[in-house]
Amino acid sequence: MNILYLVTARGGSKGIPKKNICELGGMPLIAYRIISAKKSKYKGRIIVSTDNLEIADTAKEYGAEVPFIRPSYLASDTASSIDVVEHAIQWIEDNDANKYDYLCLLQPTSPFVSYKDLNRSLDLIIENNADTLIGVKRAEINRCFIQELDEHGRLSNFYYSLKNIKKVRRQDFEPEYTLNGGIYILSWKYFKKNKIFYSTNSIPYIMEDIDSVDIDGPIDFEFAKFLVERNVVDINLWK
Repeated sequence: MNILYLVTARGGSKGIPKKNICELGGMPLIAYRIISAKKSKYKGRIIVSTDNLEIADTAKEYGAEVPFIRPSYLASDTASSIDVVEHAIQWIEDNDANKYDYLCLLQPTSPFVSYKDLNRSLDLIIENNADTLIGVKRAEINRCFIQELDEHGRLSNFYYSLKNIKKVRRQDFEPEYTLNGGIYILSWKYFKKNKIFYSTNSIPYIMEDIDSVDIDGPIDFEFAKFLVERNVVDINLWK
């Protein structure tokens, strides 16, 4: 299988300045995703899509290619991941003679997804001949506990959702899952045709909470540092 690893890292970040190259455990955040791709048994081309030259230089130091600089219209808060992937695919098809079977989208904000996760998830999507594979984790709460306030700003929707439930312990509900942002693997042909990450033939890759850490704001980053400093996360997976 021919794999393209795409690491997406724009320069702008409101919550944490220069977030994608902030140091975590002695390495910039973006390095975790590059190293995982390099250590995967599925060898492939590793490219970084960024609009920022400092991020580009850091990515190259860790062995990724930065064959283009992302245009500014794809570096705004309103640019979608789908747009960024579509741009990268078009650039690859215009400039690379190789044909790719899968694109593996890796976001630096999910640093603790190791090469072992990439190996297992690529095994799964190939074995199942799925259109896409998406990283998920078990949801902390059941959907019945998530409601809108009613038109008067009251909790009537919770009443209707919960009135017939006798037990409200988490372990009494069937498990539900939420996307964790850690892994997106896309069949090249499927994405080219449909421009979407999901299908009725999508499969999950279920991950633990620790592996699903997503760094959005300062509190998330401090929690990630805590996990590394306390050896909850095995940093040797990226050495």
